[in-house]
Amino acid sequence: MPRLQRPTCLLNAYIFKEWDFVRSTRKYVGDLILGIYKDQLYAEKVATAASELIENAYKYSPTDTDFNIVLERNDSAVTIQVRNYVVGDSSKVLQLLHKEIELVWSDPDPAEAFKKKMIASLTDSEGKSMLGYAKIRLETGASLQVELEEQQLLLVTAVFPTK
Repeated sequence: MPRLQRPTCLLNAYIFKEWDFVRSTRKYVGDLILGIYKDQLYAEKVATAASELIENAYKYSPTDTDFNIVLERNDSAVTIQVRNYVVGDSSKVLQLLHKEIELVWSDPDPAEAFKKKMIASLTDSEGKSMLGYAKIRLETGASLQVELEEQQLLLVTAVFPTK
C-alpha cells in the first residue's frame, strides 16, 4: 500500500512591504516552482500565478507591514499561501474576495469566466476586476480559497495540480 506523502515546506518567509524585497521573493518563488514541474510552460504559468498573489499582498496591505508566503508541495499539488493585513474593514474585503472567487469558479468554462472578467476590467478602469484570479484558473486549473485568520490576517491559498 502506498504511503501518503506529507507536504514538504519549500519556503516559509515573512516579507517586509518594500518593493525590492517583494521583487526578489517573486523571483525566488518562481525559481522554486520552475524546479518542481517537468512541464516548462505549465511551470511558468504557476510561477506567474504565484507572482500575482504576492503582488496582490503587496498592493492591498497597509504601509509598514509585512506578509507571509508559504510554498509547499506533495505528490499531487503545489500549495501557495499568502497572509497579509488589509487596508480597511477586513470582513468586507473577505466578502468581496469570496464573491469574486465564487463568480470566477462558478462558471463551468474557465475561458468564459476569464472573458467576462476581461470585459469587466475594460469597462471599469477604476474597479478591481480580479482578472488575475480568472487568469490563474484559466491557465493553471488551480483552486483558490480565502479566509480571515486571527488578528484579521487575510489568508489566500492557491492549490496547483502537478500535471
